[in-house]
Amino acid sequence: MATIKLYLRQYGVKSKDGVVWVSFYVTRREKVHFSTKISVSKKDWSEKKQCVSSSDKQCNDKNLILENILARINNVFVKYRLKDKKLSKLTFLRAYNRPDDYDTFFDFFDEYIKKEARRLEGSTLQTHLSVISKIKIYNPELTFDDIDTNWLDDYFCYLMKDLENNQNTAYKNMAVLKKYVSAAVRAGYIEENPFATWKIKKGLPSGDFLTEYELNQLLDLYKNGYLDTKIYKTLEFFLFLCFSSLHVGDAKGLMLEQFAVDTFTYYRIKLKNRKPMPIQVPISDPLRQLIRNVVGTRKKGIIFEHLLAEQTMNRILKDIAVMANIDKTLTMKVGRHTFATIYLRKTKDIASLKEILGHSDLKETLVYAHVLNESKIEGIQCFNGFSL
Repeated sequence: MATIKLYLRQYGVKSKDGVVWVSFYVTRREKVHFSTKISVSKKDWSEKKQCVSSSDKQCNDKNLILENILARINNVFVKYRLKDKKLSKLTFLRAYNRPDDYDTFFDFFDEYIKKEARRLEGSTLQTHLSVISKIKIYNPELTFDDIDTNWLDDYFCYLMKDLENNQNTAYKNMAVLKKYVSAAVRAGYIEENPFATWKIKKGLPSGDFLTEYELNQLLDLYKNGYLDTKIYKTLEFFLFLCFSSLHVGDAKGLMLEQFAVDTFTYYRIKLKNRKPMPIQVPISDPLRQLIRNVVGTRKKGIIFEHLLAEQTMNRILKDIAVMANIDKTLTMKVGRHTFATIYLRKTKDIASLKEILGHSDLKETLVYAHVLNESKIEGIQCFNGFSL
């Protein structure tokens, strides 16, 4: 443990007052010294005991502050020693000056999410709360100092092996955690962001997507006209997602007034608090026919009236998959993935797909790049007709 010295620093030879300073070595070569901001008269300072003497009327309060400063310094040394980490002048000052408002990471999250909740959609907020609750089960007393790259590795393994999350789900959990760890870094509670070196990989979109053959199977089922009303309406809405590229939430709120002859325009609900740009989507023939089937002769108002809850429709989609002989787990998310996959396979235009999907970053769209890789393999096969 470092030898810590408290001394009175006077400003001017004739000055009768001074300020208490702290001085000690972090390493053999690096010395730390800073002001405690405690003003003391020279006659009231005990150099031998390194404290404010009883002749000062506020001696008890001043000495208590000095004791807290010394305890805070020692705490930094103890934490670094227990974690077997090297302490430098820079890392000490960062750790010492770090706010100490929260005992655990979850205390910080609970306070931060109160402000963040206003900017998050309801479903997104619930996802974030779920992610953090899983972490709380894994480590109920998680502190800021616990969160380093080793802890991230261990927690990721826990998601994959113990909870049996697939890789995409595990990485999405880590992406949510990164958001709040980064907020803690910005607020000064964590010295170095462990996610600076712990990379979150982009995988395939969560859930399956339909091939053109499978999509045609659903269209045949839709056109046969012998479906129960709930099944028919669920399938109709799902097909709309397949041909429009929309998320469920965006499609639910779509109005006829947003449609022109060849395109429709909307704003992504997910981005409504971030000054989103309008997204314009071309209308294909099957999409146009679907809209006619849904709205009939109506000229304005919401397109999809009296929709079932998404959870209910997802259950119905499983029955629809069986009816259409599709061996995949269908959910409403599969509709958007199907649009993106078929569009990219046909056009190879990932830049246009980015605009249609309303992605702010091309990295989001690159999760569909597996389609381009398939096309590369197919393209290379054209050279197989040559022989050497």
